[in-house]
Amino acid sequence: MTGLTRRTLLLSATVLGAGVLAACSSPAGNNRPTTSATSRPSMGSSDGLTPQGDLYGVGIYNTQQVADELHYIQENVQPITGGEPQRILITGSTGGAGQLACAYLLRRGHTVVAHARNDQRAADVRRDLPNVEDVVTGDLLDLEDTTALAEQINTLGEFDVIIHNAGEYGLPQEEIVNANSLSPYLLTALVTPPRQLTYLSSDLHLSGELRLDEIRTGSGGISYGDSKLHMAMIAMAVARKRPDRQANAVAPGWIPTLMGFHDGNATTPDSLRDGYLTQVGLAEGIDPGSNITGGFLFHQEIETRVNDLLHDTEAQDQLMSAYAERTGVVLN
Repeated sequence: MTGLTRRTLLLSATVLGAGVLAACSSPAGNNRPTTSATSRPSMGSSDGLTPQGDLYGVGIYNTQQVADELHYIQENVQPITGGEPQRILITGSTGGAGQLACAYLLRRGHTVVAHARNDQRAADVRRDLPNVEDVVTGDLLDLEDTTALAEQINTLGEFDVIIHNAGEYGLPQEEIVNANSLSPYLLTALVTPPRQLTYLSSDLHLSGELRLDEIRTGSGGISYGDSKLHMAMIAMAVARKRPDRQANAVAPGWIPTLMGFHDGNATTPDSLRDGYLTQVGLAEGIDPGSNITGGFLFHQEIETRVNDLLHDTEAQDQLMSAYAERTGVVLN
């Protein structure tokens, strides 16, 4: 499917109110039936919680397509050759594209710390991906929780790579701004800077606006598209302010995660595998061109059709100032 067709479908869905999104993609799975919980031992987290449902949580926090791809990764992905293992943190990695990137990087031999919004989701990911080094918890809808999460992350030591994958859709605007805009900023400002940062954006950033007053006051009025523009602008600001580090924004596409089917859509136009491999490729830094910084990527290629505000350095600084005014935390 061509990029033009993909955007046409995505923008049409937005107009119809089904504009789901951009943090997901199409199946590359093997149509494996769901694994029964009764056929495998249950592995709880350290607090004794029981993981939800079957392996990979089909119907609870994952689609069958994601579960199929997780099985594919476990059976086919081999350790890296010719590259150095990295220590990687991925936010929002208990389901969907974040869990897929986490699973893939683990199979490649990297050390990965997952992030869950609460103890239940932590138990789920410990069962699904038992080789994770650790799981940090914190709800990005709550800015105090996000600040505490940054402290948790820093106690684990420095990371080579942080992938800001977490994001919300279909929630009240006051919650969207916290999860998709303010929390990524706080984590970027408060966590010891890694060598590389990747921020999950969306094609819907094209319709986004700055909304500086809304950020300063917390009064709502920020759409999903606005928040995904903000996410990408954080990446561009970090790339400019920290020239010795690498920072990029990625649009995974409209893929078949639970978010992709959020508005009752029966199909999604983009490739599920391509939806997480860009983050993986950047994290590993092996492939030609993976040393890029200040880029907006879609499926391992530079996306040239972006919001005019994205590379506007004055707009970036205005956004960072609004964040600092709202949170009291300055991005250095």
